[in-house]
Amino acid sequence: MELQEAWPALEARGVALFGLSYDAVPVLAGFAEKRGITFPLLSDEGSHTIRSLGLLNQHVAEQHAFYGIQMRDEHQGIPYPGTFVLDEDGVITDKRFEQSYRVRPTAPVFAEYALGPPAEVPEGAARASGPGVLVEAWTDAPTYRPYQQVRLHVQLALEPGHHVYVPPVPEGFVSLGVDVDPLEGLTAGAHEWPPGRPFRVEGLDEEFFVAEGTVRLVVPLQFTQNLGSTLVRATVRYQTCTEAECFPPASASVEVPLTGLDLIRD
Repeated sequence: MELQEAWPALEARGVALFGLSYDAVPVLAGFAEKRGITFPLLSDEGSHTIRSLGLLNQHVAEQHAFYGIQMRDEHQGIPYPGTFVLDEDGVITDKRFEQSYRVRPTAPVFAEYALGPPAEVPEGAARASGPGVLVEAWTDAPTYRPYQQVRLHVQLALEPGHHVYVPPVPEGFVSLGVDVDPLEGLTAGAHEWPPGRPFRVEGLDEEFFVAEGTVRLVVPLQFTQNLGSTLVRATVRYQTCTEAECFPPASASVEVPLTGLDLIRD
């Protein structure tokens, strides 16, 4: 369903979308009709292409046991879930795959694979401010399903002449970072660090790395259960400085609402 949701925007930008499955043609046809799938679905009955690409999931039985699902014959041949991105010449330019068959990205993530990240901050993003900085936070989508990938985006808009420290930082200084509040059924992964440029403070021997302008962090989130409507709360830690002075270490709290949806089981 996430792919179908992403399909109109991809098609409008000239991106072709195909789904590859180990299911037989009649099964895929029935699925497409039931779920309103309008992009092409390719049948790899027998998983021949899946095997040749090295994508056959050899651990389905163990994964089923972990999730408490009974293994059946039709589960044989399942590939690792993932996405190949090809250019106009058919050359693979990117690939994103997961270990577990249950993990699925949201529709905006699929669109980002092909089109790149959106430049604009979405309307309704959570906001907080501090000395020389505006903090905004949002998720890829306003909804989530159990085991679906959802990313928390945190963006800092720094005033001209201001910067924040990014790792590695000398002892006694505060690096930019994001802490997600614990929530039952939620796992927050390690966020991606923005690139920093080398920076030296006159009179100090240590070398710093700083980020300026618009700085974005991405924190991967995964819910293991449907919590219904909930709030993801995060604390953004930072220390803004100019060439001449540093402000005291500060933090900004943001809350991003999410609505839980049930798993699609067929």
